[in-house]
Amino acid sequence: MSLMKSILLGSAAGIVAVASAQAADLPTRKAAPAEYVKICNVGGMAGFIIPGSDTCLKIGGYVTAQFTGGNLETGYSWGGTAGTASRGTNLVASPSSLRPDIGYNVRLNLSIDTRTNTAYGVLRGYAEIQVDHNNGFDSYSANGVSTSTDAAGPAGAVMASYINLAYVQWAGVTAGKAPSFFSFYGGGEGWNNLFSPDQQGFNQPLLFAYTATFGGGFSATLAAQSPGGNGASGGGTYINVDTTNFGMTAPDIVGNLRVDQSWGSAQVSGVAHQVHVYDGASGSFVSGSSASQDTWGWAVNGGVKINVPSFGPGDFIQGQVTYTKNAIWYSGIPDGMNGENGAVNGNGLAMTVGDTYFAGLNAAGANVFATPTTFTVSATAEHHFTPQWSLDPEIAYTTLHWSNSLGQLSNNAESIIGGVVGHWDPIPLLDFEVDLLYQTTHQSTPGNWGAGSVTGTNGITVTPAAFKNNSDGFAGRFEITRSW
Repeated sequence: MSLMKSILLGSAAGIVAVASAQAADLPTRKAAPAEYVKICNVGGMAGFIIPGSDTCLKIGGYVTAQFTGGNLETGYSWGGTAGTASRGTNLVASPSSLRPDIGYNVRLNLSIDTRTNTAYGVLRGYAEIQVDHNNGFDSYSANGVSTSTDAAGPAGAVMASYINLAYVQWAGVTAGKAPSFFSFYGGGEGWNNLFSPDQQGFNQPLLFAYTATFGGGFSATLAAQSPGGNGASGGGTYINVDTTNFGMTAPDIVGNLRVDQSWGSAQVSGVAHQVHVYDGASGSFVSGSSASQDTWGWAVNGGVKINVPSFGPGDFIQGQVTYTKNAIWYSGIPDGMNGENGAVNGNGLAMTVGDTYFAGLNAAGANVFATPTTFTVSATAEHHFTPQWSLDPEIAYTTLHWSNSLGQLSNNAESIIGGVVGHWDPIPLLDFEVDLLYQTTHQSTPGNWGAGSVTGTNGITVTPAAFKNNSDGFAGRFEITRSW
């Protein structure tokens, strides 16, 4: 038995020795774990490499929930027939009880940013998709850009999904739906806009552009922008009042000169805008009349932003001025507050806003188209009291002058928007915001004005004894935004 044990133990020891010798010939280094995500930084953007490519990808976006409200007063609209002596003589009233004074809004924004280094600079593709759901006060149904209605009446809900941005950039070329190169800054610091030719955060156009850079932060851009509508993301730059566009035949031509340096930035820009319309109120062109106009409008804009870090990290002040003729979108008036042209929350009477106006025939029987000119100035600032608390005051003033309206429109109108936006950011990527804005509008009495009364829709009788020269209103908004 002892002999058998010795043989077995010896055999086992031999096997172990051979196995150990063979194992000594194998690599002792452990295999590296598979790397599924590679971090990248291209053109100042941090993201991750798309597997199997050299493209850097970043996925971003935000969710914002809002509660809104404002004051309501009687609203008015023009009575009489456009292009005749009866226009400008009376107003039709709309009671405030037909409009909501509170509302809710929620937005989902998803963005994709892709960048690849090339021999001619960064190749970029960027896109944003937004979905809005809202009801009541200041909903998109009031601004004419809703895409679906879930329920009728003042409390009805509106839902819209749309492409907010989608463009390609490479070697100075920008093509797609992108922020306008005319605008210096967007609509202001709050959700509701100042008088500013926005097209930065809303109503961004379809365009083709080329930007030349000269070093030292200097650049120049030439762009061909579509004036047509953008669906739920905005109405474009065609603005009609009692006229209708012919088919689109020319883009808005935009050029700018810009500088961006450590002290801040500045820009001078201009645009040429085609106005090719006919008398759409009566449809007279369709029936053979020659009541049409083909002309070009234009606008110029200048702005400057100055960083003031000595007051607080991230602090700045900025301002801009704009002058327009037959190109009223670029005045910023159609985008002021909640897009009601001076009739805040539907109060009072909106300013007559359009690229032109067909006033009818003069004493010699010739067609008369009225011409709008505007001047707008605005300013905003931002101050950080702490990294969590900041305040943004803002103010804007605009004037609108109509010539040759044959007494049918207010020759002169002016409006002021002012307010403040407050932020509390208790943790990164979470923002609590309160917006408070007030607007007041004054319009001169039209030459044709005369007391009288007409019956409007729903049997509502009108006309105030005196022209409604003054309108005003305020709006407030509380919102919570989570970004990523």
